[in-house]
Amino acid sequence: MTSEKDQDQNLGRVLEAFSLIIGRWTAVGMADLILERAGVDADAASMTLLLELRRTGGAARPSHLAQATRTSASNVSKVLARMTRAGLVERAAEPDDLRAVSIVLTGEGHRTAELIDRTSVEMLGELLKDWPEDDVDRLGGLLGRFARSLRASFPT
Repeated sequence: MTSEKDQDQNLGRVLEAFSLIIGRWTAVGMADLILERAGVDADAASMTLLLELRRTGGAARPSHLAQATRTSASNVSKVLARMTRAGLVERAAEPDDLRAVSIVLTGEGHRTAELIDRTSVEMLGELLKDWPEDDVDRLGGLLGRFARSLRASFPT
């Protein structure tokens, strides 16, 4: 049986590891490295919105993008303007409410998001290349379980 002190130490190690992982993987420098390796001419903010749009099925309202990326609506608007000029997204009226606008990935936006995702997976594979396959599988399962708990406890 684990004592309360041991449990606190275990949770402290988990929190420390998550802080390092999140801090490093989401740093602008890491995004720049992913974009460079992918051969994509975009910035970190555009990458974040591209991947969020991909996660939502290719379309979302700007307000969703701002909330999901924890940034201001005005910042999202500026980034979306750059992405529109680059041909990665386009604006579309929502069929149920013509006053509302959705941001939709273009074909080029889909291809770019896929390339970024594939490059990210390759880079993660490089980090875990010496791990036994069972450990990688277990890590994926545990992180997925943690993500589901987090989503259930703190929905956006």
